[in-house]
Amino acid sequence: MTRNDRSRYYTVPEAAEMLEVSPSTVWRWIEAGRLPAQRVGPKNIRIRKEDLAAVITPARTQKVSMEDKERGDNWADYDPEKVREAITETAGSWADLDTDALIANLYRAREEGSRPATRP
Repeated sequence: MTRNDRSRYYTVPEAAEMLEVSPSTVWRWIEAGRLPAQRVGPKNIRIRKEDLAAVITPARTQKVSMEDKERGDNWADYDPEKVREAITETAGSWADLDTDALIANLYRAREEGSRPATRP
């Protein structure tokens, strides 16, 4: 059994190796708040095994049907709640946007099986 199998924590280089990304990518994720990390002493950073596993997510959470692809439904795989979260995170840039109306339109379009109107 290797050290990685026994340990609850990984160093940045170990985490990068496990995810097959560069250590600078892991550092960017930590700085952006996407990957929680703990400081151990003044210079050492450690990442919990559970937190490292949490950054691995499916590329798509919903399957897009061939029918949706054929008709060019760009909204088919959008999750309205994730859209709400994204809008909240970028609040300053879309301050005048009516998020409730946008979310309602996304839900309605999904239920009707049509895509929302696009800008001309």
